[in-house]
Amino acid sequence: MDKPLVAASACLLGTPVRSDGEACEFRPLSRQWSEHLRLLPFCPEVGIGLGTPRPHLRLSKVDGGIRLVQPRSGKDLTDAMVAWATRTSDDLAGLGVNGLVLKEGSPSCGVNRVEVHPSEEGRVVREGVGVFTMVFMALNPHIPVIEEGRLNDPNQAEHFLARVHFHHRWQIAGQEGWTAQRLMAFHDEHEIFLVARTADAKRKLGQSIATGFDDGLPAAEVALRYMIEAQDDLNVLPRRGRFAHAMERALSRMDPSLSSARREEIIRSIHAYRKGHLPRMAPLLLLDHLAGTNGSIPPWLGHLSNPVPAATGVLAEL
Repeated sequence: MDKPLVAASACLLGTPVRSDGEACEFRPLSRQWSEHLRLLPFCPEVGIGLGTPRPHLRLSKVDGGIRLVQPRSGKDLTDAMVAWATRTSDDLAGLGVNGLVLKEGSPSCGVNRVEVHPSEEGRVVREGVGVFTMVFMALNPHIPVIEEGRLNDPNQAEHFLARVHFHHRWQIAGQEGWTAQRLMAFHDEHEIFLVARTADAKRKLGQSIATGFDDGLPAAEVALRYMIEAQDDLNVLPRRGRFAHAMERALSRMDPSLSSARREEIIRSIHAYRKGHLPRMAPLLLLDHLAGTNGSIPPWLGHLSNPVPAATGVLAEL
């Protein structure tokens, strides 16, 4: 468990399983990030027994509902996909996946804005969710999911990977079983991480832990509810000001003997980042250096303009 496990649509990892018999490799994932992630390919359409190549599928409105159909033959594959998705979602969670990267626009894997076709006349609307994805997210709301198209945005990519690593650290923390002490320790250790990304998460999640134990819930159930609520809060892309605020909090924890000149240097760097004049790594590296962690920027995030590495120390918390 030294690296997070990310499941991905097999076509994004270079496997030719699309309906046209081709792949659509997403190279940042398959070639750059793969050194620091464990990748698990899967394909729902192959999973339900369809060949490659194959007639394409689409989402269609039928009798007021949305179905997964093969328009050439008229075959309805919704029930088969839901059954496979249910089993596979449980299998992936059981394997300990920390995130999913899915093919955008796919009637099986798309996360949002998938085409939904009218049963007769009418216009196509982009308001659907792939059938597998819908089932997986309903069964596993604590596991982050993203389409590969959003990973082309450096900020979206960094935020998703941060959520994956947060889930991975939660998973490791609970390896020997959850207790109230372990869960509170995990929550406290990730204070700056949470503060950097959403305003009220630290307070709300702390209240959730207390309420769960006051209600007599088992520790494992409280821990799962904690991660579900945390990932829901983290589903919004954070703003620059929140990171700047979190870095200021990190600075306040530094050795009080730190010279005022060094503190002023970091404060100026944080303010420059807040105004958009410096990348986030500029003040982060200063903080990490002063913390004495000697953290390094891993190459799988080095291509991003605003990377937050999965390292130790201040850098890891942010």
